[in-house]
Amino acid sequence: MTCLSRLSSVARRLPCTAAVLALPHRLPWFPAAAVKIQPSSVARPPSTTSRCLHISPHAYHAATTSPPPAESDALRIIDSWRDKVLAKPTVVEHDTIRPLTMVQLDMTLSKGPVLANPVSSTPVAQLGTPLPVNWHHAFFPPLIGENDLGQDGYEMTHAPPAPFLARMWAGGAVEQNPANLLRVGQAMTMKTRCTAVDVKQSRQGEPMVFVRLEKQVENEHGWALTDTRTLVYMEKDETKKPLTRPKNVKPRRTAEFSMTVLPTIMTLFRYSALTFNTHRIHYDHEYATKVEDHPACIVHGPLTATYLIENLRHRLAPGLVMKNFQYRALSPLYVDQPLTVCARQMDLTPTQFAPDVVGCYEVWATNSDGGLSMSGTVEVAHEQAK
Repeated sequence: MTCLSRLSSVARRLPCTAAVLALPHRLPWFPAAAVKIQPSSVARPPSTTSRCLHISPHAYHAATTSPPPAESDALRIIDSWRDKVLAKPTVVEHDTIRPLTMVQLDMTLSKGPVLANPVSSTPVAQLGTPLPVNWHHAFFPPLIGENDLGQDGYEMTHAPPAPFLARMWAGGAVEQNPANLLRVGQAMTMKTRCTAVDVKQSRQGEPMVFVRLEKQVENEHGWALTDTRTLVYMEKDETKKPLTRPKNVKPRRTAEFSMTVLPTIMTLFRYSALTFNTHRIHYDHEYATKVEDHPACIVHGPLTATYLIENLRHRLAPGLVMKNFQYRALSPLYVDQPLTVCARQMDLTPTQFAPDVVGCYEVWATNSDGGLSMSGTVEVAHEQAK
Protein backbone atom coordinates (compact mmCIF):
# COMPACT_ATOMS: atom_id res chain seq x y z
CA MET A 1 0.00 0.00 0.00
CA THR A 2 1.41 3.43 -0.91
CA CYS A 3 1.98 6.30 1.49
CA LEU A 4 -0.94 8.21 0.01
CA SER A 5 -3.37 5.31 0.08
CA ARG A 6 -2.42 4.45 3.63
CA LEU A 7 -2.86 8.06 4.66
CA SER A 8 -6.28 8.12 3.06
CA SER A 9 -7.17 5.15 5.21
CA VAL A 10 -5.77 6.89 8.28
CA ALA A 11 -7.63 10.10 7.49
CA ARG A 12 -10.90 8.22 7.42
CA ARG A 13 -10.22 6.97 10.91
CA LEU A 14 -9.16 10.29 12.42
CA PRO A 15 -11.74 12.05 14.58
CA CYS A 16 -11.79 15.15 12.44
CA THR A 17 -15.46 15.13 11.56
CA ALA A 18 -18.23 14.22 13.97
CA ALA A 19 -15.92 13.66 16.93
CA VAL A 20 -14.28 17.03 16.52
CA LEU A 21 -17.52 18.89 16.05
CA ALA A 22 -18.65 17.55 19.38
CA LEU A 23 -15.99 19.78 20.92
CA PRO A 24 -17.08 23.08 22.39
CA HIS A 25 -15.94 25.84 20.09
CA ARG A 26 -13.92 27.49 22.81
CA LEU A 27 -11.48 24.60 22.83
CA PRO A 28 -8.21 25.88 21.38
CA TRP A 29 -8.03 24.02 18.08
CA PHE A 30 -10.14 22.69 15.26
CA PRO A 31 -9.05 20.81 12.13
CA ALA A 32 -7.65 23.27 9.65
CA ALA A 33 -10.10 24.24 6.94
CA ALA A 34 -7.26 24.25 4.44
CA VAL A 35 -3.57 24.36 5.13
CA LYS A 36 -2.10 23.43 1.78
CA ILE A 37 0.79 25.74 1.08
CA GLN A 38 -0.15 28.17 -1.64
CA PRO A 39 2.21 29.46 -4.34
CA SER A 40 3.64 32.91 -3.84
CA SER A 41 5.71 35.45 -5.68
CA VAL A 42 8.83 34.46 -3.74
CA ALA A 43 11.19 32.27 -5.74
CA ARG A 44 10.90 28.72 -4.50
CA PRO A 45 11.06 25.16 -5.81
CA PRO A 46 7.84 24.29 -7.67
CA SER A 47 5.55 21.74 -6.04
CA THR A 48 4.68 19.48 -8.93
CA THR A 49 3.72 16.35 -7.05
CA SER A 50 1.32 15.43 -4.31
CA ARG A 51 2.10 15.88 -0.64
CA CYS A 52 2.32 13.07 1.90
CA LEU A 53 -0.86 14.49 3.43
CA HIS A 54 -2.86 17.33 1.91
CA ILE A 55 -5.36 18.63 4.44
CA SER A 56 -8.08 19.43 1.99
CA PRO A 57 -10.92 21.87 2.53
CA HIS A 58 -13.23 18.92 1.93
CA ALA A 59 -11.96 17.24 5.09
CA TYR A 60 -13.64 19.96 7.07
CA HIS A 61 -16.47 20.79 4.72
CA ALA A 62 -17.76 17.24 5.14
CA ALA A 63 -18.39 18.05 8.77
CA THR A 64 -19.85 21.51 8.28
CA THR A 65 -22.38 23.33 6.19
CA SER A 66 -22.45 26.80 4.71
CA PRO A 67 -24.29 29.43 6.71
CA PRO A 68 -28.03 29.65 5.96
CA PRO A 69 -29.15 32.10 3.27
CA ALA A 70 -30.62 34.45 5.86
CA GLU A 71 -27.34 35.65 7.33
CA SER A 72 -27.26 37.14 10.78
CA ASP A 73 -25.98 40.63 11.44
CA ALA A 74 -22.76 39.07 12.72
CA LEU A 75 -22.14 37.28 9.43
CA ARG A 76 -22.83 40.44 7.46
CA ILE A 77 -20.17 42.11 9.57
CA ILE A 78 -17.74 39.36 8.57
CA ASP A 79 -18.56 39.82 4.88
CA SER A 80 -17.57 43.46 5.15
CA TRP A 81 -14.49 42.73 7.24
CA ARG A 82 -13.28 39.95 4.90
CA ASP A 83 -12.69 42.37 2.05
CA LYS A 84 -10.74 44.70 4.33
CA VAL A 85 -8.46 42.08 5.87
CA LEU A 86 -7.67 40.43 2.53
CA ALA A 87 -6.78 43.84 1.12
CA LYS A 88 -4.38 44.65 3.95
CA PRO A 89 -0.81 45.22 2.79
CA THR A 90 1.78 42.55 3.44
CA VAL A 91 3.45 43.01 6.83
CA VAL A 92 7.25 42.96 6.52
CA GLU A 93 9.36 42.21 9.61
CA HIS A 94 13.05 41.68 10.24
CA ASP A 95 14.88 39.59 12.82
CA THR A 96 18.14 37.75 13.42
CA ILE A 97 18.57 34.16 14.60
CA ARG A 98 20.28 34.86 17.93
CA PRO A 99 22.32 32.13 19.67
CA LEU A 100 20.90 33.10 23.07
CA THR A 101 17.32 32.57 21.91
CA MET A 102 18.30 29.18 20.53
CA VAL A 103 19.74 28.15 23.90
CA GLN A 104 16.65 29.41 25.74
CA LEU A 105 14.27 27.48 23.50
CA ASP A 106 16.43 24.37 23.72
CA MET A 107 16.32 24.57 27.52
CA THR A 108 12.54 24.93 27.39
CA LEU A 109 12.08 21.92 25.11
CA SER A 110 14.78 19.46 26.16
CA LYS A 111 15.51 20.38 29.78
CA GLY A 112 11.91 20.20 30.99
CA PRO A 113 10.22 17.18 32.61
CA VAL A 114 10.57 14.27 30.16
CA LEU A 115 8.87 11.18 31.54
CA ALA A 116 9.82 8.59 28.92
CA ASN A 117 12.23 8.14 26.00
CA PRO A 118 14.00 11.50 26.15
CA VAL A 119 15.89 12.64 23.08
CA SER A 120 19.45 13.82 23.41
CA SER A 121 20.04 17.55 23.23
CA THR A 122 22.28 18.71 20.39
CA PRO A 123 24.28 21.95 20.12
CA VAL A 124 22.04 24.63 18.66
CA ALA A 125 23.80 27.93 19.35
CA GLN A 126 26.87 27.64 17.13
CA LEU A 127 26.85 30.09 14.24
CA GLY A 128 25.77 28.38 11.03
CA THR A 129 23.74 25.66 12.79
CA PRO A 130 20.45 25.01 10.92
CA LEU A 131 17.32 26.33 12.62
CA PRO A 132 15.17 23.31 13.57
CA VAL A 133 11.69 23.17 12.05
CA ASN A 134 9.10 25.20 14.00
CA TRP A 135 11.72 27.02 16.06
CA HIS A 136 11.02 30.13 14.02
CA HIS A 137 8.10 30.80 16.39
CA ALA A 138 10.69 32.21 18.82
CA PHE A 139 11.57 34.94 16.32
CA PHE A 140 9.61 37.83 14.76
CA PRO A 141 7.71 38.60 18.00
CA PRO A 142 4.43 40.48 17.45
CA LEU A 143 5.38 44.06 18.31
CA ILE A 144 1.98 45.15 19.55
CA GLY A 145 1.29 47.41 22.52
CA GLU A 146 -0.78 46.07 25.40
CA ASN A 147 -3.58 48.54 24.66
CA ASP A 148 -3.97 46.99 21.21
CA LEU A 149 -4.33 43.40 22.41
CA GLY A 150 -7.66 41.62 22.76
CA GLN A 151 -9.25 40.90 26.12
CA ASP A 152 -7.79 37.41 25.92
CA GLY A 153 -4.32 38.86 25.40
CA TYR A 154 -4.00 37.85 21.75
CA GLU A 155 -3.02 40.13 18.87
CA MET A 156 -5.86 41.55 16.79
CA THR A 157 -4.08 42.33 13.51
CA HIS A 158 -5.99 39.75 11.47
CA ALA A 159 -8.80 39.00 13.95
CA PRO A 160 -12.45 39.51 12.95
CA PRO A 161 -14.59 42.03 14.82
CA ALA A 162 -17.07 41.27 17.60
CA PRO A 163 -18.85 39.00 18.29
CA PHE A 164 -16.20 36.59 16.86
CA LEU A 165 -13.73 37.04 19.70
CA ALA A 166 -13.10 33.46 20.88
CA ARG A 167 -10.09 32.13 19.01
CA MET A 168 -8.48 28.70 18.58
CA TRP A 169 -5.41 27.33 16.79
CA ALA A 170 -6.75 25.05 14.06
CA GLY A 171 -3.64 23.74 12.36
CA GLY A 172 -0.88 24.63 10.00
CA ALA A 173 1.91 23.68 7.63
CA VAL A 174 5.61 24.43 7.46
CA GLU A 175 7.66 24.01 4.29
CA GLN A 176 11.38 24.67 4.30
CA ASN A 177 13.85 24.85 1.44
CA PRO A 178 16.41 22.00 1.76
CA ALA A 179 18.78 24.03 -0.42
CA ASN A 180 18.53 27.14 1.78
CA LEU A 181 18.04 26.32 5.45
CA LEU A 182 17.80 29.15 7.96
CA ARG A 183 20.92 29.20 10.14
CA VAL A 184 22.01 30.69 13.45
CA GLY A 185 23.43 34.17 12.97
CA GLN A 186 21.52 34.92 9.77
CA ALA A 187 19.34 37.97 9.28
CA MET A 188 15.79 37.11 8.22
CA THR A 189 12.85 38.87 6.64
CA MET A 190 9.28 37.65 7.12
CA LYS A 191 6.33 38.70 4.97
CA THR A 192 2.88 38.02 6.40
CA ARG A 193 -0.44 38.27 4.62
CA CYS A 194 -3.95 36.97 5.09
CA THR A 195 -4.71 34.62 2.21
CA ALA A 196 -8.23 33.39 3.00
CA VAL A 197 -11.26 33.98 5.20
CA ASP A 198 -13.95 31.29 5.21
CA VAL A 199 -17.21 31.24 7.15
CA LYS A 200 -18.61 27.83 7.99
CA GLN A 201 -21.30 26.50 10.24
CA SER A 202 -20.92 23.55 12.58
CA ARG A 203 -23.56 20.86 12.90
CA GLN A 204 -24.57 22.60 16.11
CA GLY A 205 -25.48 25.63 14.00
CA GLU A 206 -22.65 27.83 15.27
CA PRO A 207 -20.86 30.06 12.73
CA MET A 208 -17.09 29.76 12.56
CA VAL A 209 -14.66 32.12 10.86
CA PHE A 210 -11.46 30.50 9.56
CA VAL A 211 -8.57 32.90 8.95
CA ARG A 212 -5.52 31.63 7.08
CA LEU A 213 -2.21 33.46 7.34
CA GLU A 214 0.85 32.85 5.19
CA LYS A 215 4.30 33.79 6.45
CA GLN A 216 7.19 33.72 3.97
CA VAL A 217 10.66 33.81 5.51
CA GLU A 218 13.77 34.72 3.52
CA ASN A 219 17.47 35.09 4.25
CA GLU A 220 20.21 36.66 2.14
CA HIS A 221 19.98 33.73 -0.29
CA GLY A 222 16.23 34.01 -0.92
CA TRP A 223 13.23 31.90 0.10
CA ALA A 224 13.89 29.63 3.07
CA LEU A 225 10.59 28.78 4.77
CA THR A 226 6.83 29.14 4.53
CA ASP A 227 4.58 28.93 7.58
CA THR A 228 0.87 28.65 6.83
CA ARG A 229 -1.39 28.72 9.88
CA THR A 230 -5.15 28.66 10.34
CA LEU A 231 -7.02 30.22 13.25
CA VAL A 232 -10.72 29.74 13.85
CA TYR A 233 -12.92 32.32 15.56
CA MET A 234 -16.29 31.81 17.25
CA GLU A 235 -18.86 34.13 18.77
CA LYS A 236 -17.69 35.05 22.27
CA ASP A 237 -21.15 34.77 23.82
CA GLU A 238 -21.23 31.09 22.90
CA THR A 239 -18.50 30.38 25.47
CA LYS A 240 -21.12 30.69 28.20
CA LYS A 241 -22.82 27.49 27.06
CA PRO A 242 -22.31 24.36 29.19
CA LEU A 243 -18.99 22.68 28.45
CA THR A 244 -19.15 19.44 26.48
CA ARG A 245 -15.99 17.39 26.76
CA PRO A 246 -14.61 15.81 23.57
CA LYS A 247 -14.76 12.10 22.99
CA ASN A 248 -11.43 10.49 23.87
CA VAL A 249 -10.61 8.82 20.54
CA LYS A 250 -7.63 6.47 20.64
CA PRO A 251 -5.17 6.22 17.72
CA ARG A 252 -5.42 3.06 15.62
CA ARG A 253 -1.73 2.72 14.89
CA THR A 254 1.43 1.81 16.76
CA ALA A 255 4.33 4.20 17.14
CA GLU A 256 7.84 3.19 16.09
CA PHE A 257 9.24 5.72 18.54
CA SER A 258 7.70 8.12 21.03
CA MET A 259 8.49 10.59 23.79
CA THR A 260 6.39 11.52 26.83
CA VAL A 261 6.71 14.99 28.34
CA LEU A 262 4.99 16.84 31.17
CA PRO A 263 4.39 20.50 30.28
CA THR A 264 4.38 22.46 33.54
CA ILE A 265 3.19 26.00 34.10
CA MET A 266 6.88 27.02 33.91
CA THR A 267 7.11 25.34 30.49
CA LEU A 268 4.08 27.26 29.23
CA PHE A 269 5.30 30.52 30.72
CA ARG A 270 8.74 30.15 29.15
CA TYR A 271 7.31 29.28 25.74
CA SER A 272 4.87 32.21 25.95
CA ALA A 273 7.75 34.52 26.84
CA LEU A 274 10.06 33.24 24.09
CA THR A 275 7.34 33.63 21.45
CA PHE A 276 5.99 36.88 22.97
CA ASN A 277 2.59 35.18 23.10
CA THR A 278 0.28 36.86 25.62
CA HIS A 279 -2.77 34.66 25.00
CA ARG A 280 -4.03 34.27 28.57
CA ILE A 281 -5.29 30.69 28.24
CA HIS A 282 -1.66 29.52 28.39
CA TYR A 283 -0.56 31.10 31.69
CA ASP A 284 -3.55 32.74 33.45
CA HIS A 285 -5.33 30.00 35.42
CA GLU A 286 -8.12 32.31 36.55
CA TYR A 287 -8.88 33.39 32.98
CA ALA A 288 -8.56 29.92 31.45
CA THR A 289 -10.88 28.28 34.00
CA LYS A 290 -13.42 30.99 34.83
CA VAL A 291 -13.69 32.92 31.57
CA GLU A 292 -12.91 30.28 28.93
CA ASP A 293 -14.26 27.43 31.11
CA HIS A 294 -11.29 25.09 30.68
CA PRO A 295 -10.17 22.76 33.48
CA ALA A 296 -6.65 24.26 33.40
CA CYS A 297 -4.24 26.29 31.29
CA ILE A 298 -3.78 24.99 27.75
CA VAL A 299 -0.60 23.83 26.05
CA HIS A 300 0.17 26.00 23.01
CA GLY A 301 -0.72 24.44 19.66
CA PRO A 302 2.69 25.37 18.18
CA LEU A 303 4.44 23.93 21.24
CA THR A 304 2.71 20.58 20.76
CA ALA A 305 3.62 20.69 17.07
CA THR A 306 7.23 21.40 18.02
CA TYR A 307 7.27 18.40 20.36
CA LEU A 308 6.09 16.29 17.40
CA ILE A 309 9.01 17.54 15.34
CA GLU A 310 11.59 17.18 18.11
CA ASN A 311 10.65 13.53 18.61
CA LEU A 312 11.47 12.91 14.95
CA ARG A 313 14.32 15.38 14.37
CA HIS A 314 16.73 13.76 16.78
CA ARG A 315 16.22 10.33 15.19
CA LEU A 316 16.85 11.23 11.55
CA ALA A 317 20.05 10.10 9.88
CA PRO A 318 22.72 12.78 9.35
CA GLY A 319 22.13 14.82 6.22
CA LEU A 320 18.35 14.42 6.29
CA VAL A 321 16.07 17.40 6.94
CA MET A 322 12.35 17.91 7.21
CA LYS A 323 10.96 19.45 4.05
CA ASN A 324 7.21 19.55 4.70
CA PHE A 325 5.32 19.37 7.98
CA GLN A 326 1.51 19.51 8.01
CA TYR A 327 -0.63 19.12 11.09
CA ARG A 328 -4.06 19.72 12.53
CA ALA A 329 -5.16 20.02 16.13
CA LEU A 330 -7.93 17.72 17.30
CA SER A 331 -8.41 18.32 21.03
CA PRO A 332 -6.70 20.33 23.79
CA LEU A 333 -3.81 19.39 26.02
CA TYR A 334 -3.59 20.79 29.53
CA VAL A 335 -0.81 21.88 31.85
CA ASP A 336 0.63 19.33 34.30
CA GLN A 337 -0.80 16.42 32.32
CA PRO A 338 1.54 14.05 30.44
CA LEU A 339 1.42 14.13 26.66
CA THR A 340 3.03 11.62 24.34
CA VAL A 341 4.32 12.43 20.86
CA CYS A 342 4.60 9.53 18.44
CA ALA A 343 5.94 8.80 14.97
CA ARG A 344 6.14 5.97 12.49
CA GLN A 345 7.60 5.74 9.01
CA MET A 346 5.18 5.20 6.17
CA ASP A 347 5.49 3.51 2.79
CA LEU A 348 6.90 5.78 0.12
CA THR A 349 6.32 5.56 -3.62
CA PRO A 350 8.91 7.89 -5.18
CA THR A 351 6.79 8.76 -8.20
CA GLN A 352 4.13 10.28 -5.93
CA PHE A 353 6.47 12.86 -4.41
CA ALA A 354 9.02 15.44 -5.39
CA PRO A 355 12.29 13.80 -6.46
CA ASP A 356 14.11 14.93 -3.32
CA VAL A 357 11.62 13.39 -0.86
CA VAL A 358 13.17 10.24 0.61
CA GLY A 359 10.84 9.52 3.51
CA CYS A 360 7.38 10.16 4.93
CA TYR A 361 6.37 9.94 8.58
CA GLU A 362 3.04 10.01 10.33
CA VAL A 363 3.19 11.93 13.60
CA TRP A 364 0.61 12.36 16.34
CA ALA A 365 0.18 13.44 19.96
CA THR A 366 -1.98 11.86 22.65
CA ASN A 367 -3.20 13.14 26.00
CA SER A 368 -2.78 11.52 29.40
CA ASP A 369 -5.68 9.16 28.65
CA GLY A 370 -4.23 8.10 25.29
CA GLY A 371 -6.70 10.14 23.22
CA LEU A 372 -5.63 11.85 19.99
CA SER A 373 -4.81 15.52 20.33
CA MET A 374 -2.83 16.39 17.19
CA SER A 375 -2.06 14.54 13.97
CA GLY A 376 0.10 15.28 10.96
CA THR A 377 2.74 14.14 8.50
CA VAL A 378 6.35 15.00 7.74
CA GLU A 379 8.25 14.67 4.46
CA VAL A 380 12.00 14.21 4.69
CA ALA A 381 14.66 15.12 2.11
CA HIS A 382 18.44 15.34 1.84
CA GLU A 383 19.94 18.67 2.74
CA GLN A 384 21.20 20.34 -0.43
CA ALA A 385 24.40 22.36 -0.53
CA LYS A 386 24.11 25.91 -1.77
